[in-house]
Amino acid sequence: LLLVALQLLSGGEGPTQTANEDVNVALVPLGTPLLAGPGTIAAVIVAVSESHGDIGAYTAIAAAILVAHLVVALALLFSTSIIKVLKVSGITLLAKIAGLLLAAIAVQLIATSVIGFAATA
Repeated sequence: LLLVALQLLSGGEGPTQTANEDVNVALVPLGTPLLAGPGTIAAVIVAVSESHGDIGAYTAIAAAILVAHLVVALALLFSTSIIKVLKVSGITLLAKIAGLLLAAIAVQLIATSVIGFAATA
């Protein structure tokens, strides 16, 4: 996680693909875990388990899931327009901000793990 964050912060990019190269359609489903990954699924499971049968809590969880789906659908639907507005510099800035946030999360995970390990040793 930290390595991905550092790559985003340093501006390193993966290999680019030209328009003439073939695209493997089997790779497209790999984006799905990025939209609803294990963290999202775990958060929903925890929220449902803590609702203790409350219909209002179930409704709030369902509404939150629907809003998240709507936001993702709109972002994907208007992605070409967003790219035109942000241009390359805006996308680079957003990637750096995302890298900074990801680095903070990674460092926090590492620190929590080290503290937990030191407490048990």
